[in-house]
Amino acid sequence: MTVARAAGRWFDPADLLARLGDLGPPSELRDRSPALAADTLALDRVLLSTVRDGVMHADALHLVDGDPTAALGRLREAPVRLEYPLVEGEVLRRRRAQVVDVATGEVGGPRAFADVLEWTAYAVAPVVVEGRVIGFFHGDRTGTGDPIDERDATGLASFAACFAVVYERTVLRQRLRVQLREMRQVGSWADARAAELGDRPIELGEDAGGDAGRSPGRRTGIGGEAVRDLLTPRELEVLEHMVRGETNVGIARDLVLSEGTVKFHVKNILRKLHVSNRAEATSRYLHLVLDRGAGESR
Repeated sequence: MTVARAAGRWFDPADLLARLGDLGPPSELRDRSPALAADTLALDRVLLSTVRDGVMHADALHLVDGDPTAALGRLREAPVRLEYPLVEGEVLRRRRAQVVDVATGEVGGPRAFADVLEWTAYAVAPVVVEGRVIGFFHGDRTGTGDPIDERDATGLASFAACFAVVYERTVLRQRLRVQLREMRQVGSWADARAAELGDRPIELGEDAGGDAGRSPGRRTGIGGEAVRDLLTPRELEVLEHMVRGETNVGIARDLVLSEGTVKFHVKNILRKLHVSNRAEATSRYLHLVLDRGAGESR
């Protein structure tokens, strides 16, 4: 199947999907997709923006002529809230591409980023993933002066749909790689722990559990060793960041995890340490470590 493109030309969605897939990881896909859209649809300027909490943020800009760095910097300094009567707010609601032409008055209302890009006629298409608009593509022709019409809106909508498919797949693959790496780390820890338990010498009078008669937290090796007995290596990393007072967002960024994964680890840490919140977890950790240090000094 082929889709009509601007200036009476055509492009093949299958070929476009392959070209988008070759752009790289999510960050590269965002940065380089406007240039591919400009080439595919014969546009002079293409802007990709992301939508977060009802606000549109400029993400990547391609200009056929000139360096987009300065303009992109100005755009990023002025995010746009998607509220009525903004044109893009209506596109968000309808989830349908649209042509905006100031001269003909086809679409009224304020336009996003118009103060920087000075839009006169452009096409805008939403990027929809799982029924939710996560961004927009804007495109126009300021240099050639060729008109923007419904064919351009249709082409940009098709490009945005292909981008959404590839972007979702790329993000999921990246998440899967992170999860697989975590699973391998847990597996390595389990193997090492099993070998350690099997090689530990048996002493006369030792119970099968090895901890009978001891109070909670008084395992063989108090302090840091006790914490290591309770938690996985990844949970230990998360706990160390918690002790430093970092938020889930900060921990996720430092450890290259999703925020949901960090929340999962925090929940497990609280359960294993028998505490109800992060402050108690920090207090218990410090108590165990200080208790260990005092024992060694004695």
